[in-house]
Amino acid sequence: MARLGKILNRDASVADVLCVYYKVDAARHADWLPHVQQFQFALLARWPGLVCELLQRPEVVAGAETWMETYRHADGLNAEMTDAIAQAAAAAALPVPRHTERFVALR
Repeated sequence: MARLGKILNRDASVADVLCVYYKVDAARHADWLPHVQQFQFALLARWPGLVCELLQRPEVVAGAETWMETYRHADGLNAEMTDAIAQAAAAAALPVPRHTERFVALR
């Protein structure tokens, strides 16, 4: 019998997720990856309990990959955190434009 995964709800998971997505030249994947990872490690050091992910769409379109950073925190994300993430990304010269969306658990 196949094992099923878990379905998380707002009581079992962090309900507030910041998603930031952008395009990266596929030929520069190896250049950008450690740069973005270092950026996220710095954020983890600044906010204990922050959870970061770095994802990409599986397909390359017109020579570009779409990457997405996600951020969540057990205590929720506050305006200071989301503003600081945007400011740190600009200071780190991460790829632009960066499109930001926020998701919360269904109620």
